[in-house]
Amino acid sequence: MGLKLKSGGRTPDIPRSGMAIPDLGRAGAPGPNGQPRLLVFASLHCADCIELFPHLAQASAALPEYRLILMVAGDPADVREMSDYFEWTFPVYPVHARDMLDALGVRTFPLAIFELGDGKVARAAAVHDEAEIRRLAAGLLMKGGDEHGLRMPDELHA
Repeated sequence: MGLKLKSGGRTPDIPRSGMAIPDLGRAGAPGPNGQPRLLVFASLHCADCIELFPHLAQASAALPEYRLILMVAGDPADVREMSDYFEWTFPVYPVHARDMLDALGVRTFPLAIFELGDGKVARAAAVHDEAEIRRLAAGLLMKGGDEHGLRMPDELHA
Protein backbone atom coordinates (compact mmCIF):
# COMPACT_ATOMS: atom_id res chain seq x y z
CA MET A 1 0.00 0.00 0.00
CA GLY A 2 1.56 3.25 -1.06
CA LEU A 3 1.00 6.50 0.74
CA LYS A 4 -0.23 9.38 -1.37
CA LEU A 5 1.92 12.29 -0.29
CA LYS A 6 1.56 15.68 -1.86
CA SER A 7 4.64 17.28 -3.38
CA GLY A 8 6.64 18.76 -0.52
CA GLY A 9 4.57 16.79 1.98
CA ARG A 10 6.12 15.19 5.02
CA THR A 11 5.90 11.61 6.19
CA PRO A 12 2.64 10.98 8.07
CA ASP A 13 2.81 10.57 11.84
CA ILE A 14 1.17 7.14 12.30
CA PRO A 15 0.64 5.33 15.64
CA ARG A 16 2.57 2.07 15.91
CA SER A 17 1.04 -1.34 16.54
CA GLY A 18 0.62 -2.05 20.23
CA MET A 19 0.34 1.62 21.26
CA ALA A 20 -2.55 2.51 23.54
CA ILE A 21 -5.33 4.44 21.84
CA PRO A 22 -6.02 7.75 23.63
CA ASP A 23 -9.26 8.05 25.60
CA LEU A 24 -11.93 8.93 23.06
CA GLY A 25 -14.29 9.87 25.89
CA ARG A 26 -13.06 13.47 25.67
CA ALA A 27 -14.84 13.59 22.32
CA GLY A 28 -17.91 11.74 23.61
CA ALA A 29 -17.01 8.46 21.90
CA PRO A 30 -17.10 5.11 23.70
CA GLY A 31 -13.97 3.29 24.78
CA PRO A 32 -12.97 -0.26 23.91
CA ASN A 33 -15.51 -2.93 24.86
CA GLY A 34 -13.91 -6.09 23.54
CA GLN A 35 -15.30 -5.69 20.03
CA PRO A 36 -13.05 -4.84 17.07
CA ARG A 37 -13.30 -1.23 15.91
CA LEU A 38 -12.21 0.82 12.95
CA LEU A 39 -11.46 4.34 14.15
CA VAL A 40 -11.23 6.96 11.42
CA PHE A 41 -9.89 10.43 12.20
CA ALA A 42 -10.56 13.21 9.70
CA SER A 43 -10.94 16.96 9.38
CA LEU A 44 -13.35 19.14 7.47
CA HIS A 45 -10.31 21.26 6.54
CA CYS A 46 -8.46 18.41 4.81
CA ALA A 47 -8.92 17.80 1.08
CA ASP A 48 -7.89 14.13 1.38
CA CYS A 49 -10.50 13.68 4.13
CA ILE A 50 -13.26 15.22 2.03
CA GLU A 51 -12.34 12.79 -0.76
CA LEU A 52 -12.49 9.86 1.71
CA PHE A 53 -15.96 10.65 3.11
CA PRO A 54 -17.96 9.10 0.21
CA HIS A 55 -16.03 5.83 0.66
CA LEU A 56 -16.75 5.34 4.38
CA ALA A 57 -20.20 3.76 4.10
CA GLN A 58 -18.84 1.21 1.63
CA ALA A 59 -15.86 0.49 3.89
CA SER A 60 -18.17 0.00 6.86
CA ALA A 61 -20.38 -2.39 4.88
CA ALA A 62 -17.35 -4.30 3.56
CA LEU A 63 -15.95 -4.80 7.08
CA PRO A 64 -18.99 -5.68 9.23
CA GLU A 65 -16.78 -7.35 11.84
CA TYR A 66 -15.49 -3.88 12.84
CA ARG A 67 -17.55 -1.10 14.38
CA LEU A 68 -16.63 2.04 12.45
CA ILE A 69 -16.36 5.20 14.53
CA LEU A 70 -15.62 8.47 12.77
CA MET A 71 -14.01 11.40 14.60
CA VAL A 72 -14.10 14.65 12.63
CA ALA A 73 -12.35 17.92 13.46
CA GLY A 74 -14.71 20.72 12.54
CA ASP A 75 -17.74 22.72 13.53
CA PRO A 76 -20.31 20.34 15.11
CA ALA A 77 -23.16 21.69 12.95
CA ASP A 78 -21.12 21.12 9.79
CA VAL A 79 -20.20 17.60 10.93
CA ARG A 80 -23.89 16.78 11.57
CA GLU A 81 -24.87 18.19 8.17
CA MET A 82 -22.19 16.09 6.46
CA SER A 83 -23.29 12.95 8.32
CA ASP A 84 -26.90 13.55 7.30
CA TYR A 85 -25.87 14.19 3.69
CA PHE A 86 -24.00 10.87 3.42
CA GLU A 87 -26.69 9.07 5.49
CA TRP A 88 -24.05 7.35 7.59
CA THR A 89 -25.36 4.71 9.98
CA PHE A 90 -22.15 4.53 12.03
CA PRO A 91 -21.43 6.98 14.87
CA VAL A 92 -19.82 10.30 13.96
CA TYR A 93 -18.28 12.53 16.62
CA PRO A 94 -17.31 16.16 16.07
CA VAL A 95 -14.02 17.06 17.76
CA HIS A 96 -12.42 20.46 18.24
CA ALA A 97 -9.28 20.69 16.12
CA ARG A 98 -7.15 21.44 19.20
CA ASP A 99 -8.49 18.33 21.00
CA MET A 100 -7.75 16.17 17.96
CA LEU A 101 -4.10 17.12 18.31
CA ASP A 102 -3.67 17.62 22.06
CA ALA A 103 -6.08 15.09 23.60
CA LEU A 104 -6.15 12.40 20.93
CA GLY A 105 -2.64 12.87 19.55
CA VAL A 106 -3.81 12.73 15.92
CA ARG A 107 -1.47 14.61 13.61
CA THR A 108 -2.20 12.88 10.29
CA PHE A 109 -5.45 13.03 8.30
CA PRO A 110 -7.23 10.96 7.21
CA LEU A 111 -6.08 8.29 9.65
CA ALA A 112 -7.54 4.80 10.10
CA ILE A 113 -6.77 2.74 13.19
CA PHE A 114 -7.89 -0.85 13.59
CA GLU A 115 -8.32 -1.91 17.21
CA LEU A 116 -9.25 -5.47 18.22
CA GLY A 117 -11.24 -4.53 21.31
CA ASP A 118 -8.33 -4.08 23.72
CA GLY A 119 -7.74 -0.34 23.36
CA LYS A 120 -4.47 -0.82 21.46
CA VAL A 121 -3.52 -0.09 17.87
CA ALA A 122 -3.55 -3.30 15.83
CA ARG A 123 -2.76 -1.53 12.56
CA ALA A 124 -2.89 2.11 11.44
CA ALA A 125 -2.23 4.11 8.28
CA ALA A 126 -3.19 7.19 6.35
CA VAL A 127 -5.99 6.09 4.02
CA HIS A 128 -7.68 7.66 1.01
CA ASP A 129 -10.42 5.26 -0.11
CA GLU A 130 -12.27 2.04 0.67
CA ALA A 131 -9.64 -0.12 -1.04
CA GLU A 132 -6.87 1.24 1.20
CA ILE A 133 -8.98 0.66 4.31
CA ARG A 134 -9.71 -2.92 3.21
CA ARG A 135 -6.02 -3.58 2.49
CA LEU A 136 -5.16 -2.26 5.95
CA ALA A 137 -7.69 -4.65 7.49
CA ALA A 138 -6.49 -7.64 5.47
CA GLY A 139 -5.17 -10.34 7.75
CA LEU A 140 -6.36 -8.81 11.03
CA LEU A 141 -9.71 -10.56 11.31
CA MET A 142 -10.26 -13.85 9.54
CA LYS A 143 -12.31 -16.94 10.20
CA GLY A 144 -10.33 -19.61 12.06
CA GLY A 145 -6.86 -18.96 13.40
CA ASP A 146 -6.00 -17.79 16.87
CA GLU A 147 -8.19 -17.42 19.93
CA HIS A 148 -11.69 -15.99 19.23
CA GLY A 149 -11.29 -16.61 15.50
CA LEU A 150 -8.70 -13.88 15.12
CA ARG A 151 -5.54 -14.25 13.12
CA MET A 152 -3.16 -11.41 13.79
CA PRO A 153 -0.10 -10.55 11.71
CA ASP A 154 3.16 -11.90 13.13
CA GLU A 155 4.36 -8.44 14.16
CA LEU A 156 1.49 -8.22 16.65
CA HIS A 157 2.32 -11.46 18.44
CA ALA A 158 4.44 -10.97 21.54
